[in-house]
Amino acid sequence: MADFCKQCSIEVFGEDFGDLRGLGSPNVIYSTICEGCGPTIVRFDGSCTGKCVLKREAHSVPIKD
Repeated sequence: MADFCKQCSIEVFGEDFGDLRGLGSPNVIYSTICEGCGPTIVRFDGSCTGKCVLKREAHSVPIKD
């Protein structure tokens, strides 16, 4: 099964399906694999804190938060 971070899910499917939401406990970041980003770090809500932020800045891709 493919899992996407919040930003990649919105970019690919037009909405966040919450694939990586709820990993562990709030206020902790987690290392995981996103099918869009590859190895990355996500927050409890499933939003990417690494590669998606860099990708958005590099390509000026508007992503709804």
